[in-house]
Amino acid sequence: MKDAAIVLVNTLDYVQKSRVSAQVRKSHLGKNKKTCDVTEQVLEKTKELEEWLDGMLESFVKKHPAYGWFSKVKGVGDLNIGKVVSLIRIKPDEDDPEKGWANNVSSLWRFCGFGCDEDGKAERMRRGEKLHYNKTLKAMCWRLAKSLIRAKGLYYDYYLEQKQRTVERLKAEGITIVPSDKLPMEKGKHVEKDGYFGLGHVDTMAMRKMIKLFLSHLWEEWRKAEGLEVTKPYVHAIKGHSDFIRAEEFIQP
Repeated sequence: MKDAAIVLVNTLDYVQKSRVSAQVRKSHLGKNKKTCDVTEQVLEKTKELEEWLDGMLESFVKKHPAYGWFSKVKGVGDLNIGKVVSLIRIKPDEDDPEKGWANNVSSLWRFCGFGCDEDGKAERMRRGEKLHYNKTLKAMCWRLAKSLIRAKGLYYDYYLEQKQRTVERLKAEGITIVPSDKLPMEKGKHVEKDGYFGLGHVDTMAMRKMIKLFLSHLWEEWRKAEGLEVTKPYVHAIKGHSDFIRAEEFIQP
């Protein structure tokens, strides 16, 4: 079932791109008062296939072990969450136990592209180094994060709280927050220097914290549903941080 869901997600991604490409072509032709029968047919067929794939993915999502939890989270649509959970392995593969899987929250964060390097900074792609996360999964997580924000539910409240905390911290350090296009210029690019910090960067930081919290809750609820051991994140279990937030605190009727 898991492999079938991955096929659905990957195929849906290709079909959506093809449909968008056909739509763009139709728009350009329209501006020149031209038409193309093949473009119209591609657009029609890709829409039909996309709708069918959407339905199949929604069926998969409703059978997911953690559906009882994430279906009650405002902003989590079946398609968005389906594209995320289909790419995650929460327990060992019976046929390949050594294959990478999310046995703790930190490993899930890293696989989703939200891990930290040895300096505690957000992990990024580096030339010549093996990528430690799934690029498609990371993109799907960002898409889900934006959906959570648009829905203005409890995760949105957390996002606003983290954004305000970041603003207050930076101001306390004497840093001036400005729109990204107002940052100092260096080699033709806007950069954060000389005590200036981009507002867009603040937003991204808060969104990153929000989606990491959601992923930790997803991991917690999924593991419980599968009858697997559930542990707290490292900063809470080992370092003793007291601000641990349970997944059930974020569900809404």
